[in-house]
Amino acid sequence: MYIIGIDIGKNHHEASIVSPEGKQIGHSLRFATTHKGADSLMSFIFNNIGNSSCIFGMEATGHYWYPIYSFLKARGYTIYVINPIQSDSLRKMYIWQTKNDSIDSFLIAEVIRFGQFTTTSMADENILAMRQLCRYRDSVISSRTEIKLRISTIMEQIFPEYEKQFSSLWLSTSMGILEKYLTPENIENAPIDELFEII
Repeated sequence: MYIIGIDIGKNHHEASIVSPEGKQIGHSLRFATTHKGADSLMSFIFNNIGNSSCIFGMEATGHYWYPIYSFLKARGYTIYVINPIQSDSLRKMYIWQTKNDSIDSFLIAEVIRFGQFTTTSMADENILAMRQLCRYRDSVISSRTEIKLRISTIMEQIFPEYEKQFSSLWLSTSMGILEKYLTPENIENAPIDELFEII
């Protein structure tokens, strides 16, 4: 069975095909982290080994590996996601001491071929998606809290009496008044009927 090692990058990945005997098939392929790039990977594999059986290996590098992992998983391939430390250990066995994407993708395939690796545990795709949503929600809430603190600080400086008129600065009535009248002077000069309508 052929092994395709993929060295993960932010904007580009690099793939090498290795035979069961450890021989690299052709040159490595550098492809973009886009759907078009993933399609070029499929063409690269077919052009070199046709429909022969193959498995994939890649390192868990940040979050950049996940799109290509999902792309390959959806097509029924077996993918092993390994810790980068494992390919670093194998690199020391080779003469190469320099690090580049072409060598790295080959070494990742070799790690899989030797079978001396442990895979990164993978959560269900729905769990991963929920995790991302929860993290995003946390970041939005943190940003909202920071903005509220800044607004409160400004209000305490330019209109310290304002917040005492409401149980909360963030009530819809309070926000409605501030949206139309930004300063104490604006509110003081506002027609009573307009304020009444907002309230």
